[in-house]
Amino acid sequence: MILQLSVSTETQRVFPQDILDYKTFAQRHQRLTEKNELRQFERFHAARHLISQEMDTYLDAKLTPDDPSRTMTVDVCGVKNGTLTAVFCQTAGLDELLARSIETINKAQNASAVILLPRELDQPVLKESMRAALEKGKVTMEVLGWFDDTLEETFRETLGLIELLGNETRMRMLAPLLEKSEAKKDYRTRINPKLVYHNIAALSDAGLLDENNEGTYDLSQFGKTILAEFITFLEKTRKTLDESKTGR
Repeated sequence: MILQLSVSTETQRVFPQDILDYKTFAQRHQRLTEKNELRQFERFHAARHLISQEMDTYLDAKLTPDDPSRTMTVDVCGVKNGTLTAVFCQTAGLDELLARSIETINKAQNASAVILLPRELDQPVLKESMRAALEKGKVTMEVLGWFDDTLEETFRETLGLIELLGNETRMRMLAPLLEKSEAKKDYRTRINPKLVYHNIAALSDAGLLDENNEGTYDLSQFGKTILAEFITFLEKTRKTLDESKTGR
């Protein structure tokens, strides 16, 4: 079975500029009938992920199999090289409609699915067809963790990174690495040498720095991602605060 993406009047294409932040996404893709903010945020999360995978991304896309009676509408769909990734944004568990859609995707040659959930589900509530799709790898479940027991751990790890990055000296050490490698001697020309060694150790222990054979330092891949996200967060927060002060 081959699934085809059908663009209806309700279908919306999501572009990279639409996912710069949640506010932009919500303004451009708000459904008038959607009262569930959690579901909308799940759609934003899914669209960001699919676009990061270089997929053409659509909201409220219709997927049509050989049997038109089994046509389904998915919250978010990514398309790349003829392969479809359907994302179902669930906020209240699983239902019959979802089970029917998963059964169809499990039989499709060119599709897989992701089920987004705010919390873990007990395995006994899963239907046999859904278990089969999970075991086959055609379907994955992603728990965003906002309401489960991992939330406290996530907060702790996040606050630890914010504390690490919310330091002027460390930011002065990290920011130049977005352009080129730096050596300890480079840091010592503009930063108190006593602070250089301590902060290099802290940043390395956190996995943000990689030391090269030449004795220079680069941002690790994790460091590049975290630093970019942190700077983006600061800029968005500053902009939001400025807008709130001016009443816009």
